[in-house]
Amino acid sequence: MSKPGDPRLIDLFNSVESESKTKVTILGYPCDLGVIRNSGRPGAKRGPDVVHSRLPKLGPIVNPELNYDLSKLVLKERGNVKVGDSLEENHKTLTKEVETILNDGSILIVVGGGNDQSYCNARGLMNSLKNGNIGVVNIDAHLDVRPLLDGGLAHSGSPFRQLLTDSDFQKDGGKFSEFAAQGNQSSAEHAKFVTENGGDIHWLNNVNRNTGDHFSHDVLDKFEERDVFVSFDIDSIDGAHCPGVSCPGVRGLTAQQALDVCFEAGAHLKTRMLDLSEFNPDVEEYRTGTLVCNMIYYFLMGVVERENRKR
Repeated sequence: MSKPGDPRLIDLFNSVESESKTKVTILGYPCDLGVIRNSGRPGAKRGPDVVHSRLPKLGPIVNPELNYDLSKLVLKERGNVKVGDSLEENHKTLTKEVETILNDGSILIVVGGGNDQSYCNARGLMNSLKNGNIGVVNIDAHLDVRPLLDGGLAHSGSPFRQLLTDSDFQKDGGKFSEFAAQGNQSSAEHAKFVTENGGDIHWLNNVNRNTGDHFSHDVLDKFEERDVFVSFDIDSIDGAHCPGVSCPGVRGLTAQQALDVCFEAGAHLKTRMLDLSEFNPDVEEYRTGTLVCNMIYYFLMGVVERENRKR
């Protein structure tokens, strides 16, 4: 897929590992049962396959505008988690897979699928560390702290209620932030739940002010020395820039803001994992798929920036 004089990411997939190269693994979670359980539109289960097929074609490896050389990375294609008809079993499988990959020393990118994946990803990180003292940020139009259904069934609207009530996260001093949340898509009761359980909310209005909240300074740096998991539900992006989602909004982050946030997440020294949720190709595939792949590309450039800072 690479052209003469224009190498693409496919050249980095499964390239030779060395101590001088940072390993980043791509994992798919092709499941939208949690979205359906939350009365959302199906289709996000196709998101990972679209990304798997398009990401290797992306490039260039050396970005001449921003001066980042991605050949310092090794990309590992893990494929998709094997899913079935039981959301609960899918969650167990995903949690174990995340733990295994992180134990191997790789930075991890998980592409969904529904946002119900995010508690599993956080739990996999805690299992890997054997400690709940992590930093988690939910970049999302919604707060996703809805109660579980029917006495305990998780869904795409509940992952961060599950996190905030997780006994390990609570007792070990984990920290949580919401970023770019929208008051027109989040109830006052849910906002109260977040803050009463120790979370911070950085509302979209404040993010968009010239003197407003900044992702690196006001979120990532506040996690201090904790290992970090960045969860990015792409319905936080303005529907004009990102139409192919399960629940599009009429306002949100711009495409450039989304790319910048992904770069900053990759550049942060303690970021162990990024997940991307709710890409729904059944709604719109080409433009949104291009944005999602470029979000991963910017995250990878951020990882290179991180390695440059270490030197």
